[in-house]
Amino acid sequence: MPTPGVIMRMISDPDSIPNIKTEKELLQGISDAATASGAWIITNGYKEESIVELVGEIVFKSRLKNTQMNFSAIAIGKSDNIQDCTQTDESFRTNGSINQRKRPKYKLELNHTHYILFDDGKRNSLDTGEFAANLAREISRGARRRIPLITILIGGTLHALTSIFTDLQKGIPIVVVEENTNSDDEDSNDEDENSDSSDDEHNIHISMIDEAFSPDGMEDSSSPSNKVTIVMACDLELWFILSVVFIGIAPKLGPKLAMIRKMARILNEH
Repeated sequence: MPTPGVIMRMISDPDSIPNIKTEKELLQGISDAATASGAWIITNGYKEESIVELVGEIVFKSRLKNTQMNFSAIAIGKSDNIQDCTQTDESFRTNGSINQRKRPKYKLELNHTHYILFDDGKRNSLDTGEFAANLAREISRGARRRIPLITILIGGTLHALTSIFTDLQKGIPIVVVEENTNSDDEDSNDEDENSDSSDDEHNIHISMIDEAFSPDGMEDSSSPSNKVTIVMACDLELWFILSVVFIGIAPKLGPKLAMIRKMARILNEH
């Protein structure tokens, strides 16, 4: 596999299903970014998650256009969570524990270019994404030159907060994609367009959050190159551009946004 120009790690969950407009923009945006940079796109490979199926669709369509693709889609998932992926009970008795709670099995998305299925020694346990996250970080910093890593959050469970916190500490850009499904808001935008910033003419909604911090405990927090600023962004056409410089946090994330703001304050204090 060729060295990627960028690594894009996707975080999602089975319940987060983007609408048609958002899905179309994500499809085009991820495809363009991956092709332009020769990226590695990392997912968990579970077909029930819409973003995983979307990445598979990107690979399928790209292969129809050009059999020699310059990017890779890598599925990194827990083998025990995959349908028809069996292991003996003896391996679990030897290496770990058996959780009696039955968890749903997922179908494996078959259009990815590469698959890494790991065994954590636990049966019926949740795949928190920690293995994939650590592997992506190691690949990013383990090469001869540092490979840019971007974490893209489209939904996700509360376990994603732990991953976000670690990424923030390490200065890894995070993009949170959140769609506005309230059609009434679109109507009200027409009435309030004069009261908002001029960016509204292009359907761009970006506002700064007052917390900023230095990743990895860097002492020189005054340096622009060391400082990471959290922004609220709700523009899917610009999110790849924003991800290079900012951590994009979309509006209306509720408790998740509050937790991320708290994380930023903690990092800033230390």
